[in-house]
Amino acid sequence: MARAHDAHGTLRALAKYGEAILEAHLRNGNRVPDSDDNLGLIETLEHHRLVWRIGDNEDLQLKKVLVQFLDHITESERRRYANAQVDILWQQLSELFLEYKEAKKRSALSDIDRLEGEIKECLADVIEDIRNATEAFATYINTGFAYITDLQLRIRENERVIERAGRLITLFESFRIRELAEQAGSDAFLKRLLLRHLPATLESSQKNLSYALNQLRKMLVRMREDQRLSRMVGAFEAHFINNRGFEPSIDHLDLRYVPEFLNTVEPFQIKGFGDIYDSADDLELIEIAAKARTIPVEIEDKPVPDDVATVNFDVEGETEVEEDDPVEEAIEELIQLVVDGALGERSILASEALTSTGLKIDKADWLQAIVSEIESLSDGDQQYIEVIYHQRPHQIYPDNVMVSDLTLRHSNAR
Repeated sequence: MARAHDAHGTLRALAKYGEAILEAHLRNGNRVPDSDDNLGLIETLEHHRLVWRIGDNEDLQLKKVLVQFLDHITESERRRYANAQVDILWQQLSELFLEYKEAKKRSALSDIDRLEGEIKECLADVIEDIRNATEAFATYINTGFAYITDLQLRIRENERVIERAGRLITLFESFRIRELAEQAGSDAFLKRLLLRHLPATLESSQKNLSYALNQLRKMLVRMREDQRLSRMVGAFEAHFINNRGFEPSIDHLDLRYVPEFLNTVEPFQIKGFGDIYDSADDLELIEIAAKARTIPVEIEDKPVPDDVATVNFDVEGETEVEEDDPVEEAIEELIQLVVDGALGERSILASEALTSTGLKIDKADWLQAIVSEIESLSDGDQQYIEVIYHQRPHQIYPDNVMVSDLTLRHSNAR
C-alpha cells in the first residue's frame, strides 16, 4: 500500500504544479529556475525524485522519465517533429534488438520477457508517430491554410509543408523489407513485429502521404493562380484610384494609334489529330489516311488466265539460322556472373563491363538493356542480385532523376 500511496502523492503533485512543469518543459528547456517563487515546486519535485542537478549553482533539470511523459501528452509538438522522433526511436529499437538477441543466446528468460515488452512498446511508439506524421497533413488539406490571411505567407507555408512531406517519404523509403527481414532473422517474435505490423503501417501511411502530397501540390497551384489574379486586380484598382473615369473595357481602345506591329497577328494553323485508341475516331482516321495517299490506287478486275502456273512453296527447303545478338549474350553472361556469386564480395560497374566487351553500343541503351534483363529474371534469381543506381536530380525538372551508371553485386556482398 505504501507504493500506491507514493504514486497517488506524485500524481497529486503533478496536478498541483502542472502549469509550472509545462512551462519548464515547453519554454525553459526542462529547467526549473532556482528562485523563491519556485521553492514549493522544487521541494515537491525533489521529494518525488523528479528533478536532478550536479552543481549547486545550476538550475534543476526535469528527469528523463518525466520529460518522456510530457513529450507523450504534448502530442502536437511530437507531430511537428515526427521525422526526427521516428529516427531516434528506431535507433533505440536497434539497440534493443541487439540486447534481445544476446539474451536469447544466453537463454536469460527474465531478460527476454523484459526486452520483448520494451521492443513492443518502442515499436508501438514508432507506428504511432508514423501515423501522426501522415495524419497531420489531412489538417492542412481540410483547412487549406485558411488560418493564414496573407496569400504570400500561405504559399510559403504550403511549400514548407510539401518539403516536410518529401522528407517523410524519404524516411519511409529507408525502411526496406530486406533489411527488416535481416534484422528479424529466424526469430518468430521479431518476424511478427517487423514483417507484419510495421510494413502494414508503412504501406498505409505511404498511400495517405502520397494522396496528401498530391492535394497539397494542387492547392499550391491554385494559390499561385489566385496570387496572379489578385495582383492583376490590384493593378486595376490602383489605376482606377489614380484615374477615376477609368473603365477596363476594350471598346475604349483606339487601335488607330497602336503601332502596326502590335496591331497585326500572323495566321496560325489548327491541326487535328485522331485518337488511334478510340473506336469513335475510326471514320475520321480512315478519311485522313485516304487523303494522305500520294499515288492513286488502281483496282483492276481482270480475270486470272488459266495458263498461269501455280507457285509451290518448298517447306522442307534450306533454313536460314539467325545469328545471336552479341549485346544480349554479353548482358546474360554479366548477370549470370553476378547471380552465381562469382564476383564474391566485389561489385562491378555497368560502364566498365561495357568497355571490357568492346561492343559499339550507346551507354544509355546498355544500361536500359541490363535493367530489362534483370526485371525479366525469375524471383528466385532476382533475390541474388542487387542494383545500385548512380543518379542525380534533373537540373530543370528536379522530380526526375538522371541515371549515369549502375553498380551490380551479389546480394550477400557487403
